Amino acid sequence: MIDISSRVLRAMIALEELRSFSLAAERSFVTQSALSQMVQKLERSVGVQLVDRDRRQVSFTPEGMRFIASAKRIMQELSEIDQDLRELVLGTRGRIGIAALPSLAAHWLPPIMARYRALFPAVELSLYDVPPQRALELVRTREADLAITADGPGRFGFESKILFKEKFVLVCHRSHPLAKNKRITLAQLNGTQLIRLVRTGSISQNLEAALRPLQLIDTGLEVDQVATVAGLVANNLGISVVPELTVPYFSSSSVVAVPIDAPDLYRPIYLVWPSARTTSRATGEFIKILDESTQPKDRKSDLKARPPARAKP
Repeated sequence: MIDISSRVLRAMIALEELRSFSLAAERSFVTQSALSQMVQKLERSVGVQLVDRDRRQVSFTPEGMRFIASAKRIMQELSEIDQDLRELVLGTRGRIGIAALPSLAAHWLPPIMARYRALFPAVELSLYDVPPQRALELVRTREADLAITADGPGRFGFESKILFKEKFVLVCHRSHPLAKNKRITLAQLNGTQLIRLVRTGSISQNLEAALRPLQLIDTGLEVDQVATVAGLVANNLGISVVPELTVPYFSSSSVVAVPIDAPDLYRPIYLVWPSARTTSRATGEFIKILDESTQPKDRKSDLKARPPARAKP
């Protein structure tokens, strides 16, 4: 395989376009003799004459014209590679895979993604709405660049930081006695009929210790999906305790969300990424927007209405 530099390709293209050694040499920032030697060396390398020379004009042989066509195609591809790399460095092009808890992926994350896309429209965004263990697996196998999940610290091969602490709220039918309260304590849940989320999920794992001392009536309803809890509560089949960012799942016409006074009751939400991998510029810009979106200024305190899409630490 012949070894041809982009400098030679540019010079040959200039020669074909200008049909003059002096003009092509000037465009290529070399002397005329240097350009002539460049052409001769190239012809020796390929073993065929590419340029016909006479005193009046410069013309190309059929082999030379085919070479020029290939040279132009190669230079175009090199230009595209250069542009792609520059855009990747600037963070204006690329791909970001995000693995997120379904409860975050449904309502909290989309406005953040929309804000990012408005700033970086050429960056491809992929979203995986999966439970914590699956989210970490997607990051481990490089299908996702980062995870927003409830399972973060202490995992080998991962780095993590806490994005925010998601508080829990009571959700109940508007006719329930607790619905009229602006805030409640955990003790006020005694004697209520509880609809549970499956105990292996991250919601129950962060909630179980707080509920264990209470005298709750078991409805026999233990489900996997928050959307199912929303339907059951809307039909007054019991109450539930859920993270506040899941409130948009619940119908505001039939369900009330009441804050719980329990400072130690929360679900930590982590940003997780591989510990031994360089973060792309595009991913770094997305993380900046995530950080901005989890500042205290983005939070509303009234949970009687549907909460906003952003949370604070």
